[in-house]
Amino acid sequence: MIAMTAPSTSHLSRLCLAALLAVALPGLLVVGVPFLADAPLAGAKVRTPERLDGVAAERLARQLGLPLQLRRLAAGDAAAQLASGAVDLVLADRRDGAPLAAQAPGMAVVGTGYATAPKAVIRGDTALRRWQDVAGHSVCMADAAQGAQALAQRHGATVRTYRAPSDALVAVREGACDLALIDDAVWAPLMKFPEWKKFSATLAPQGPRAELVWVAAPADAAWLAAQMQAWRREGAWTAMTAKWARDVAFDVYLDQEVPDCHG
Repeated sequence: MIAMTAPSTSHLSRLCLAALLAVALPGLLVVGVPFLADAPLAGAKVRTPERLDGVAAERLARQLGLPLQLRRLAAGDAAAQLASGAVDLVLADRRDGAPLAAQAPGMAVVGTGYATAPKAVIRGDTALRRWQDVAGHSVCMADAAQGAQALAQRHGATVRTYRAPSDALVAVREGACDLALIDDAVWAPLMKFPEWKKFSATLAPQGPRAELVWVAAPADAAWLAAQMQAWRREGAWTAMTAKWARDVAFDVYLDQEVPDCHG
């Protein structure tokens, strides 16, 4: 066996060191995210969250061999929290390529390549065909879907928010809402399920796209960028959106088809 000399690690960040040595370093990977749903109450139904922040952070933590802790954090607080070591990385939204540097001075911004915009889920027999038709109608979405809320409000809709996207989708299926808004990246995989064909009407794309980006210490930027390139090559985001669609479809199925065993 050929003996290998360990590389000098004095210039490496903790994350790069974990990846290089393929060992779990002490502690946690702490990732700041823009929205973190409250934990469900005892006995409450578990729901798939709106965003893929947690899924992306979990994937990165597995690569690093570190346990994960998510912490809600606004993009404007990223620089201070990263500099203090309170968080290792931050996930944030960059809308239509708008720079985040002013909100995180001295930190690197690394794009994930995963960008979304709101897309409507509507019954096929509805008269709603244009955004102008939405005024005065009820539009449902998850609490975390802030871009969708702003879009619906701009068109004069009555906005109703729910803890999870499946709750908003159930409301549409049951007629409590005229349409729901979910991310376009997950719309297509959801509509592949036969039970959603009846709800595959939609509206023309509108509103800014938001790319999910990492905000990180400069020492982590090159390594993170390489990981994001690898994720794109491997189809990681396609796999994550497909799983989201399966999970949400199952959440809705449980609500509509399975009787409450506790009732």
